[in-house]
This record gives sequence, C-alpha cells and structure tokens, in this order.
Amino acid sequence: MKNILFKKIPLYIFKELYPLFVFANIFFIFLLLIEKLIQIADLFLGNNVSIVLILETILLLTPALLVLTIPLASLLAVMLVFSRLSSDSEMIAIRSIGVSTFSVLKPVIIFAIIATCLALALSLSLVRKSSILTINNLNKITENISINDINENEIYERIPGILLYVKKKFNNIDYEGLVLVNKSDNSIITATKAAITPTKEKSIQMILMDGRITKVGNIYDTSVIKFQDMVINIPMNIKITDIVDTPMTLSTTDLFNKYSTDRRYQFELNKRFAIPLSSIILALFGFTLGVSAARSGASFGVIIAILIAIVYNFLQIYAEKLSYSGTLNPVLGAWLTNIIFLILLLISFRRVTK
Repeated sequence: MKNILFKKIPLYIFKELYPLFVFANIFFIFLLLIEKLIQIADLFLGNNVSIVLILETILLLTPALLVLTIPLASLLAVMLVFSRLSSDSEMIAIRSIGVSTFSVLKPVIIFAIIATCLALALSLSLVRKSSILTINNLNKITENISINDINENEIYERIPGILLYVKKKFNNIDYEGLVLVNKSDNSIITATKAAITPTKEKSIQMILMDGRITKVGNIYDTSVIKFQDMVINIPMNIKITDIVDTPMTLSTTDLFNKYSTDRRYQFELNKRFAIPLSSIILALFGFTLGVSAARSGASFGVIIAILIAIVYNFLQIYAEKLSYSGTLNPVLGAWLTNIIFLILLLISFRRVTK
C-alpha cells in the first residue's frame, strides 16, 4: 500500500503544479506587457496604427517575456502548491507514512528542470527572432507618422519622445513660434521661425531660426544657448533599446564570436543561460517559502511572489547597468541574481529542513 502511495504522491504534486504554472506565466506576462506597452505608448497612440499591427507586436514580445516569467512562474506555482499542502495538513500526512523531504522534492526538481529546458529553448532560439521582428514592427508603426498633421496651437505628440508646438502654420513646411520638448535629454528648443521637411532616410529635418536651447537639469542646473540658425535631424527609424536591446538580435553563435569585443555581448551570452537556470533555484525557493507560509493563504503567496519578482527584475536591471558601465564584471553581473537567490535558498532550506 505504501509503495502505491509513494508512486502516486509525485504524480499528485505534478498535477497540482502545472495548471498553476500556466496561470502564473499568464499573470506575469500581463504585468510585464503593461510595462512594455507604457514604454511604447507614444508610438501606438494617435498614429493611426492598425489593431492587427499592435496585437502582432505584443505577440512578438511574448517569447522574450516568457524567458523572464518561466522562473517566476515556477516560484509562484511551487509556493502555492506547498502552501496549500501544508495548510491542509497534507504534508504532515505525507511525512507520516515515511515519505522523505527528498521524495517530496523530486517532482519539484523534475518540474524545475522541464521549466529550465523550456526557458533555455526560448532564450537560445526564439528570443532573437522575435526581437528582430519586433524592431521591424516598430519601424512599420513609425511609417504612420506624418508631419502634415501638425496644427496651430496644438501639441503634436506623434514623434516618439518629442512634444512639438507651433503658434502659426503657413503650410506643411513653414511654421512660426515653434517649441520642441525632447523628453530623452530634458531639453527645450524654441525658434521664431522653422521649416520642417521629411527626408528620404526616414527622418525629419528641422531648419530653425532665431531661437534658444534650454537644457533642464534641476532647479539649480539650467543652461541656455542662443542660436541664429540651426539644423536638426530627428530619426524616425526606431531602434528602441528599452524594448529590444541590440545584443538580443544576435544569434548565440554571433555572441560567441564577438564575446571578447564588447561587455554587452559577454553579459547577453551569459544571461541567456543564467535566466533559464534560475527556474531551478526559484522553484526550490518557492518550496521553502510555501512550507514556511503554510497558513498565510494563496493571496499572501501571490503578494510575496510579486515582491520577489520586483526584487528579481531590479537586480537583473541593476546588474546589467553595472556590467555595461564597466563597474561590474559582465559574467558576474549576468549570474549575480542567481547567486543571491541561491544563498537565500540555502538559508531558507536549512531552516525548513531542521
């Protein structure tokens, strides 16, 4: 009888894990998609972009997001399952028939390995392709931008990262009383007269006359430069590094070949392995949290998982910035989050198994 139970328990845990794993991925993808869509909202809003193109762009972002959500979903699924098993005293019943901690962990480890393989497959293949296609879609969206829609005494927001205002419009080229706000560098350009024309290189050329550039730092750091004539070009061929990072468009083979030439390539190559492998660490960490927070309920478990996801993403972004700037070794930077959570796992696992 015991042998039958021993065989059924891992299968029982598996059946509990996978529905929650699917739900958790959908949940975290939704949260990350909101963040990404906010970043590219300027492109979508007011540019007559078709709903098909918007949905296609969202779909293309999914593989890259899944690589991030699979480890987090593993954490949440395992934590909720073992929190419920512990709160319903099923863990006590399982242990009372002689099932060891390792036997209970066995299905979790197998589950985590499957999740890791899935994330690794996405990281090494689909992410690059989807990144390239996403850039192409973002560039298609910019083709909907037309400077002919600039109107007098209205703020024009169709150029990503730019706010444009004109007091007087004589035709589709000549304007008077121009104010241009560049969100990326907190600068404000004013000009008495301006001529705005599109170029063949998918950019907008502005010939500005009799104006000034105000660079806003903080209340104590504002500089003003006056000019008589100035020409600026605003590229419309979007390459938004916050949405699709350049190293992400390279194949794993290309990253290997260029490994020693750029810190970003070193970080990206290691990251493609580090993030999928974090599924194992976070799944086991979810086990210790689930057993510890047995009586806290599912809602508490979701809150804890969201907080851990925030910390996890913050550490990833912070390590990436330090690695790119040269402050941190890029190999260490890519694996830093895993190292931190591995230490937390060992501490919590020792406490749970006492």
